Amino acid sequence: MGKEILIVDDNLKLSSSLARNFEQLGYLVHEAPNSRRAFGALESGSVGVVLLDIMLGEEDGLALLKDMVERYPGLPVIMITGFGSIESAVTSVKLGAYDYVQKPLDFNKLLKIVENAIKLGELEQENSTLRDRIVELSGSIVTGNDEVLAVCEKAKKLAGTNISVLILGENGTGKELLANLIHNNSLRASKKMVTVNSAAFPDSLLDNELFGHEKGAYTGAQSRFIGIIERAGDTTLYLDEIGDMSMSTQAKILRALQNQEIRRIGGTESIKVDIRLITSTNRDLDKLISEKRFRQDLYYRLNAAILKLPPLRERRDDIPLLTEYFLAQFSAENAKEVRSVSGEVMERFMEYAWPGNVRELKNTINYAATLAVADCINLEDLPTPLMERKRQGGQGSMLMEAEKRLILRTLKETGNNKRKAAMVLNISRKTLYNKLKKYEIDQYA
Repeated sequence: MGKEILIVDDNLKLSSSLARNFEQLGYLVHEAPNSRRAFGALESGSVGVVLLDIMLGEEDGLALLKDMVERYPGLPVIMITGFGSIESAVTSVKLGAYDYVQKPLDFNKLLKIVENAIKLGELEQENSTLRDRIVELSGSIVTGNDEVLAVCEKAKKLAGTNISVLILGENGTGKELLANLIHNNSLRASKKMVTVNSAAFPDSLLDNELFGHEKGAYTGAQSRFIGIIERAGDTTLYLDEIGDMSMSTQAKILRALQNQEIRRIGGTESIKVDIRLITSTNRDLDKLISEKRFRQDLYYRLNAAILKLPPLRERRDDIPLLTEYFLAQFSAENAKEVRSVSGEVMERFMEYAWPGNVRELKNTINYAATLAVADCINLEDLPTPLMERKRQGGQGSMLMEAEKRLILRTLKETGNNKRKAAMVLNISRKTLYNKLKKYEIDQYA
């Protein structure tokens, strides 16, 4: 919405007079003598307020008002009524009109109502945007693992700076979530973070996406294209899988970081940009540097702050917590409530290597919850990799240590209440006592 007005009135003389008055004050005015022309003008989505005459020739202005309110909720509509039509004016307000004015019109009074209506519309739009951002900001990393919590704390501290951050971790560990955590706690959080997956584009297309091009830069470039880096001004740019980027594109990224400027493909003008860069990769950058496939100078520029997310197999104490979270998420998004997993399923989850990490766990739960016939996921609901129960060599002691830490934490959280702890762990009290004995957890015996 903005300083654009739509006047809907079949009295062309009155409509033109009003239009001239508003245009002299800098407003852009559209005129429509009927409903067809009115809705045509509203399709642009830029009209900030409507002036609608109740007496609209052969059409019913109140019926048109009702239609407008249904199609464009939040758009202020000011009704223009004839002298003595106060009953119709009151009806219009009940139908959703912002306000009404009576003929003969007092332009100064009308102007004040229009200004207030536009301000209200802009405020509602801002509030709607803010509500969307609050929903977006509410997303967070689900963890109770000390190592991940330490990474998150470090990320929050880095958020208040403008330095580049490099996030390392296997696929599915939550690198983009961590990037969002940094952005959402930064001074740039009022704008949405811009994300690019470097591995999703061929080299030539990635250059074009990032830096844009001028008209005629190459065959088919029929108009100027503003690249992502330029569009990401004043916000955060997140480049995922930067290890898959070509050396030539890396050189351009380095130049953009050093000089805070870019040049469009085919352009001669340097364009200043103000971005905060966060990058991530699942690759071994030291190895890529030794193989001459990643620029060492760019690495030095990016590694001022490095955050590393551990794979799920190294944070197994988070598996029950994540399982509960994903089950709740699945139930909220689908017309099916699945509340838990069986003890056998949790045991399978705890021993599995999770090569796809948290993303694989989420996909597994969604798959199993879809197949489950009850409100509990059982072994037969699991996908093939977990049904085959493949243990990873040398994982036994690590699994036992993870289980021990999980039991200790659960007992602490339940105030050493064995019954509650067994319920949380989804095992019997007898099994819990056996495990306490097995792990020699004497203080809770």
